[in-house]
Amino acid sequence: MELKTIWKRAGRRALVLLLGLMLLSCGLSAGAVAPRTSSLPPNEFPYESYTYWEDFNTSEKQQVYCKPMYTVAQVLDAKAVGAESLQLVADVCTDENNNIYVLDSTGSAVYVLDSKYQPIRQITNITLDGAKLDLKGASGLYACKNRIYIADTDHARVLVLGMDGVVVDQLLLPDSELIPTGFEYRPIKLAIDSEGYTYISSDGSYFGAILYSPEQEFLGFYGANTVRASALDVLQNLYRRLFSNETKRAADELSLPFQFTDLQVGPENFIYTTTGRTTNDELQYGQVCILNPGGKDVLSETSKNFADVAVGSLYRQRQGQDLSGIAVDADGYFYLIDTTYGRVFWYDEKGNLLSSFGGSFGDGDQKGTFMLADAIALNGTDVLVSDEQRNTVTVFRMTEYGKLVRAAQSLTLDAEFAQAAELWEQVEAQDQNSQLAYRGLASACYDAGDYHNALRYAKLGVEREVYADAFAKLRTAFLERHFTLVFLGILVLAALLIVWLVYRHRHNVRLIRNPRVQTALTSVFHPFEAFRQVKEQGLGSTVIATVLLLLYYVLSVLNETAGGFAFTIFDSSHYNSLFVLLGSVGLILLWVVSNWLVCTLLGGIGKLREIYIITCYSLIPTLVGSLTRLICTHLLSPEEAVFLNIFVTACTLYTAFILIVGIMRIHDFGFGRFLGTTLLSAVAMIIIVFLLFLIYLLAQQIYTWLSTLFVELRYR
Repeated sequence: MELKTIWKRAGRRALVLLLGLMLLSCGLSAGAVAPRTSSLPPNEFPYESYTYWEDFNTSEKQQVYCKPMYTVAQVLDAKAVGAESLQLVADVCTDENNNIYVLDSTGSAVYVLDSKYQPIRQITNITLDGAKLDLKGASGLYACKNRIYIADTDHARVLVLGMDGVVVDQLLLPDSELIPTGFEYRPIKLAIDSEGYTYISSDGSYFGAILYSPEQEFLGFYGANTVRASALDVLQNLYRRLFSNETKRAADELSLPFQFTDLQVGPENFIYTTTGRTTNDELQYGQVCILNPGGKDVLSETSKNFADVAVGSLYRQRQGQDLSGIAVDADGYFYLIDTTYGRVFWYDEKGNLLSSFGGSFGDGDQKGTFMLADAIALNGTDVLVSDEQRNTVTVFRMTEYGKLVRAAQSLTLDAEFAQAAELWEQVEAQDQNSQLAYRGLASACYDAGDYHNALRYAKLGVEREVYADAFAKLRTAFLERHFTLVFLGILVLAALLIVWLVYRHRHNVRLIRNPRVQTALTSVFHPFEAFRQVKEQGLGSTVIATVLLLLYYVLSVLNETAGGFAFTIFDSSHYNSLFVLLGSVGLILLWVVSNWLVCTLLGGIGKLREIYIITCYSLIPTLVGSLTRLICTHLLSPEEAVFLNIFVTACTLYTAFILIVGIMRIHDFGFGRFLGTTLLSAVAMIIIVFLLFLIYLLAQQIYTWLSTLFVELRYR
């Protein structure tokens, strides 16, 4: 049998095998389902409890059901606080003794309860210089050291009351050069740290909180939010500065920072703030800031996103989320209230979501749901949420499961991994959707030197950092045990390679005699000569080019799905290799057709088949880089992958170089003409995609019309 026939059959078999692998990967990726992200099951609560799995897939975070950590203990109404009626509950807070204060702004009253929710005082006659004050429009309340602070928003002041309701001081708009001209003073929330410094958030102020000293002296603004600017924003601002006149610049809209909607003092006098509104179309960052005494946000380096990704899927609504309130406990755990959806989010000091609870269904007539949740406070571990429409305060109490999770997470954050391990095992037994449990067990196993289980739990909890550290420890131990064997193996392989090269050189041995295969392989090392042979001698092979193209697709899929866990973010429930097919094979074919169309019109002599062949041959360095990366991700840790990334980048650049040489050879172009036709080819690619999209829309409309016509004819 002729050698040419053998190579053709081998090429066809390889092509069939690659097509089978391609179809298999498409079917597996399209049909796979992630078990931990199933829809939330119904329970006895009138709201859904869920948490987030972070770093789970290509999206930032994934919502999953979790066992409830808070339940409704009671609902405080007018009767419970000792009032005849509550007209508008504007705020709720607690003091250092866990006494609860409820502000009825329309009723101009403050009601005080003890830590057991029993009424102990009613301040219904708030006076200043003997005159009773109207607090309608007041929105903020703070209490400490037998003093009550009321942010009287509509009257532009902060009132300082004694427990008898008599105003002993006022914080008015400071008379200072630091106050901008036209500044409107409308205090909405305030907080006081352990040193006596007062922080006031003013409605509409993007300068930050107004800061007063313990002696009530104005010190300036504190901790203003910043505006996140994209590269496009920077270029647009530069263009305006260079080419716009004063009139045009005056008409521009400025992007100003968002105001603080609430602020609270946390451990070590760090100030926790909420910024407010987000939308589920464009999720913002910086909704929560933790400001150190210098006013710097310690969360800004991690760019934590506190927006609720579950809003769209759970409620099927498009309203903006509004994180309007925050409460912090002594351990740094903080709670956020979303006014729009009535959700409470419970985070630890590192910003990990433990649970969400509460809801806003209809009229809020069920316990744990709200019409307009507007403020949040803590009484120990109890969470108090006020509803200004229903004029109630709902008390959420931590469940036994919630206490277990909190205790385990606190030990983990304190690096007490051995003590936390037993608790995390109990958590896992009760709720297998707890990512924190898997991550806590991974850290505990790593700390105990049990690296095999650390790998297992880190993979379950998607904790890539612990996984990489445990993997490095196991790899080091393996090399230490088998160093002699590994070293001798490397020497033997090197010796065999040297012997083979010497023997091959002396006896002129050739493993590959097929000229087309030789041309394809030669294109990597001698692209000018190889592509001359493709053009002048017809030694290019469409079969080999197609095999290389399909290998490019298969390796692209494998790098995204089968790479080392520390390097690969893959979720089978959201992955579809058809998109990879369009981004690899589809893009190559689009380039080939576009370049042929453009160069044919501009004097290029390359044929469509030749452009296809040299483009696919140019992929060989990229294939080597992809295969190397696929293997090395199972052998290296991310910290050791610097040289791997450099190698892969070099392979990609070398692919571009070979492609440039091939296009110039095939069309007999100089470099300048190559650049021009390449730019036009890119434009042609965009036009073709646009036309295909129009054809798809037209076909869809025709199909809809024919379906409607068929239905009409059928029933007539």
